[in-house]
Amino acid sequence: MDDHKHNQSKHSSENNSDSVNQHESDLESSDKTLLKIPSDHTEPHLDAELNAKASHSDINGIEGKIIKGRYKIEALIGHGGMCNVYRATDLLLQAAGSNSATVAIKLLQEEFLNQPDAAKSLIREAQKTQQLSHPNIIRVYNFGVEKNAHYLVMEYIDGETLEEVIQRSRPSGLSFSKAMSILNQVISALTYAHEQGVIHADLKPSNIMLTRKGEIKIFDFGVSRALKLNADYYAAEIQDETNALSGYTPTYASPNLLLGEKPELKDDIFAFSCIAYELLTSLHPFQRKPADKAQKENMSASKPKHLNSQQWRTLRCGLEFQAAKRINSFPEFHQKLHKRTWPVVTSLVSACCLAGVVGYGFWQKNIEITQLQTKLTHIEQELLADNQLSQLPASELINTIALLPEEKTILKEGLLRYQQPQILALYEKRINAILNQRDSRFPNYYAVEQELISAQSLYPDSQQLSTLSESITQSWQSTIDMLEDRLNKLLEKGLYFPQENGDDIELLLSDLRSLNKDYIVDPSQEAQKIYTTTLNRATDSLNSAKIDYLLGVGRTFFSDSEQQKELLASASALKKSIQKMDDYHTTVEKDETTPYPYEAATVFYNNQFKQFDNILKKITTTRRLAKLNKEVNTLAKSLPEDFSPLVQIRLSMASRYLKFSDSFLRLGKRRSANEAMKEANELFAQVENAKKIN
Repeated sequence: MDDHKHNQSKHSSENNSDSVNQHESDLESSDKTLLKIPSDHTEPHLDAELNAKASHSDINGIEGKIIKGRYKIEALIGHGGMCNVYRATDLLLQAAGSNSATVAIKLLQEEFLNQPDAAKSLIREAQKTQQLSHPNIIRVYNFGVEKNAHYLVMEYIDGETLEEVIQRSRPSGLSFSKAMSILNQVISALTYAHEQGVIHADLKPSNIMLTRKGEIKIFDFGVSRALKLNADYYAAEIQDETNALSGYTPTYASPNLLLGEKPELKDDIFAFSCIAYELLTSLHPFQRKPADKAQKENMSASKPKHLNSQQWRTLRCGLEFQAAKRINSFPEFHQKLHKRTWPVVTSLVSACCLAGVVGYGFWQKNIEITQLQTKLTHIEQELLADNQLSQLPASELINTIALLPEEKTILKEGLLRYQQPQILALYEKRINAILNQRDSRFPNYYAVEQELISAQSLYPDSQQLSTLSESITQSWQSTIDMLEDRLNKLLEKGLYFPQENGDDIELLLSDLRSLNKDYIVDPSQEAQKIYTTTLNRATDSLNSAKIDYLLGVGRTFFSDSEQQKELLASASALKKSIQKMDDYHTTVEKDETTPYPYEAATVFYNNQFKQFDNILKKITTTRRLAKLNKEVNTLAKSLPEDFSPLVQIRLSMASRYLKFSDSFLRLGKRRSANEAMKEANELFAQVENAKKIN
């Protein structure tokens, strides 16, 4: 995969992926519902602009976008003929607290979006690689389509390609031991792939990564083919045709592949031999010419200085142009490459020594046999214990596996694979039990989430769990959205009391906070407007009980609103003043002496005196002013004469009478002027009496 040629590939063991037999139609369905993460924040989804920005000409345009509501694009790390490769973050694993949430995303470039063969090539790569589970083969977790963006999610690897290793080792190449530490892993991976019936068919240095830990990862099985020995097992796969998009790299392809013949095991052996030669010499065995041309020119490679004669014969056999003369398999290749050849003289000396110590040898062998028997007994006991583990029911196996030591990793993985259907069925049963609990109004989705996290820690690549998680997440969010909508509708209608149909804002809020522990009420502007009007009416009527109830509603649903904070503070002060005034009147009715609560009364009568002021500002006749004075005097009967708001309104009315008197004098209406002056003087006298009280 030239698309993956970069120094950083993907490495995450905690991802979710499709099953091995995911059908090609899954990728081609652009309307497929995509996974969403349970979260209180939203991210921009990958849309149509992705395809225009994913091209080589604008590779940074999609950074920050999110694929499938789950994979956040971070940075471009490589590009090739058909695809760009990006480092991304798996938001699902990140939300679950995973430390390995980095993945690599492979996206089809814009110019190939309308070419079905390009998408099929990406699908083939995903399907083929998902069939292979080997530590030296890159893991493919997921693939699909969002809008027109064809994507493939892979293991993120921190390292470099063998192409870069070869360049660094110039001009002498790697030593035999260093080269073999790499090649042995490649042999192991390809042996496994061949056993599964898969040929790589496009093996080259740029398709092999070397991690910082010295581990090999092979990728780009996009042009690989299934062997006949597994034809039935892979019958569900779509057979591909050789074309420009699934062609081979001429520098490493065998003559048969270049002639268009069907790939076979020996084609991988030829490519491997070319790579091995390059690692050992930093040179291509045929000067980077295609094998068919090199064969016509009778080219031959020279012996690398790092190899002995036996090793060179083996490698040269792998480089044979004619498939019939080539080594038959990778196990044979490995065996011959590591075969020890001893000189004849050394063999004779060894034979003599053997005859001299044969007696001692028999005695030593008896001790070794006894030790081996002890070891065998121990191994048999371990095998028996391991076999008993395989018989455990899924519920017990889950708990037991967690206690297995690190050296039992292979056993653990085998047991998990063996009982995967039963274990996944157990988790689904647990989740269904939580969803169907009747002791609460809504399911405990947080408990469901914990079960999913536990299951995904065992099977991070399970498409079944990924689909289940997607369904539950959508149900969870839909429930929250529905309750939030009902709550806002009640607030917008001012329905703060429990309704006959069961709607209750307090109960809805309790439900929302059980579904989202961090839920914050965010009432609409209409809801805030209705609340302001309702509370103002209650304060105007001095209805203490209603004010008290509405204050409770405000503190619960509107306390975070800046526009309501002043209103709530004013209403709260009024409520306290009402209580103090009630206490004062109760004491007076009992013929008990108590100081007048001036401060509380000021708040209590604030709205009344504001109304007086507003009326006074609009008065244009002495008749209307006399009516206002009468209303003030009526209220004054229940107030002390020195009550500040009362004194102030009387001063204001006296001032208005003086203005009327001046106007009447200018108009020659002396009688009216005198009457207005008389009223003003009476008001001034009342004010003077109030001052004497102080």
